[in-house]
Amino acid sequence: MDIHEVFNDSYTRCNRNPHFMPLFYERFLEKDETFRSMFTHVDMENQMKMIKASLLIIMLAATSEQARATVKKFGKRHGPDGLGIKPLDIDLWFECLIDTIKECDPAYNQSVEQAWRQCFNEGITIMKAECKS
Repeated sequence: MDIHEVFNDSYTRCNRNPHFMPLFYERFLEKDETFRSMFTHVDMENQMKMIKASLLIIMLAATSEQARATVKKFGKRHGPDGLGIKPLDIDLWFECLIDTIKECDPAYNQSVEQAWRQCFNEGITIMKAECKS
């Protein structure tokens, strides 16, 4: 099976779990007070809808110029002239996502994790580059 199929199947399974996004944010916000303060006045229901769309765009950065341009905008919005996110924060964000996938995907295995990592590599690299600027 192609890594994109493995990713898509895993993403579908995760989204069937109503706790997927709440668990992710709970895990992420526990990591650092800075992250918690960034989300103090955020409508988390809306945020969870936005992150689902953003995940797909970040994943598509490996194959779509339009997605890469959008991810670059995400990076600028989150970088030093925006939210002040650092490249290491993006790594932490992604590891929280992987840990949540482990919990929410009943078919999780190393192939699933590898698919997520490969599918997100390009998008994460772009985000981190923009957060350095």
